[in-house]
Amino acid sequence: MDKGGSVSNQRGVVLLATLAMMLALFVLVTEVNRHSRRELKASGTASIASELRATAVSGIHIGMAFLAQDGKEGGTDSVQDAWADEEKLKTFISSLEFERGTLDLLIADELGKVQVNALVQYPDGKKFNADQKAFWDRFFNFVNKSDEDLESLGENAGIINAMKDWLDYGDGDASTGLSGAEDDYYLNLETPYPCGNGPLHHLGELVRIKGMDEELLTREEYGYRLLDLLTVYGAETAQAKDDGETVRKFTFPGRININTADLPVLFALMPDSLSDMDKEMAATSIFEYRAEKAEEGFLHALDGEWYNTCPGCENNGIKKEMLRTDSTVFSITARASDGQGAVMIHAVVTRDGEKLTVISWQDV
Repeated sequence: MDKGGSVSNQRGVVLLATLAMMLALFVLVTEVNRHSRRELKASGTASIASELRATAVSGIHIGMAFLAQDGKEGGTDSVQDAWADEEKLKTFISSLEFERGTLDLLIADELGKVQVNALVQYPDGKKFNADQKAFWDRFFNFVNKSDEDLESLGENAGIINAMKDWLDYGDGDASTGLSGAEDDYYLNLETPYPCGNGPLHHLGELVRIKGMDEELLTREEYGYRLLDLLTVYGAETAQAKDDGETVRKFTFPGRININTADLPVLFALMPDSLSDMDKEMAATSIFEYRAEKAEEGFLHALDGEWYNTCPGCENNGIKKEMLRTDSTVFSITARASDGQGAVMIHAVVTRDGEKLTVISWQDV
């Protein structure tokens, strides 16, 4: 037996085992190092996002503070208020320091928008609100003008009928006109779902309504997106009879704050007795009159029925029942950003005097 050869073979086996163990250790160390670097990077990214979110949350609270102060003072709500003045908000924010990022803040009056749920008369929830239907006809004529070709005729009326069927209930699932839609339409789609049969809880539901789609809602016309002009808020308590007893229910009056409404909404408030040109002229006069400034500040007070006397909008014929000049529901959008990312939060609050209550909070 060759002992030298045996020892040599044993040494070779030990060497190979050692090399294999070192290779495995090297692979393990490399993998751990790579994993650690990934974890550190993720931790850093998470830390950045967390800090940006803290800045955005601060923005929401800043917006609430502006609204609370305005509520404490009382009176009307308008584009002349500090909460609605983007320059004032920017000036205030620029005086603050945040852990990370810069802050952009936007506060909007939800009751200066078109209140979708008001299209149907609640609490019964069966019929059109006649004033709101006429309003929607004019509104669509501004933001979704029909083409000249015959195929587009009746498109807006069809959407309005389908909206009514989505919002109503207790009508035996009867479709409105030839273009309405109830369960028999929605349950036969490629991806079926039931008709809403009640008020919308968020605007995202709109794309489920026949005739509505993302393109229509986000397409920009005259500098406005349809989605940005709409709201699901505006509910108020109402008393109704149920089995002979008076019970508390809800209704959507749909009254719009003329002091904050955007141009397409102002156009739709104009009566049918005016031509489209006259509607647009009167709406533009109201829109510009509210914002007129001099060095010392805004020129015009927005109280009383100022919208019937301002130059260019005299005796325009807007129904007083469609209007309000104060608001109780506001949305606050805060966006924090730096070179490495951005975080945005959208909150909706109700206001009673200086008391604010958050009713919706969404990390966008």
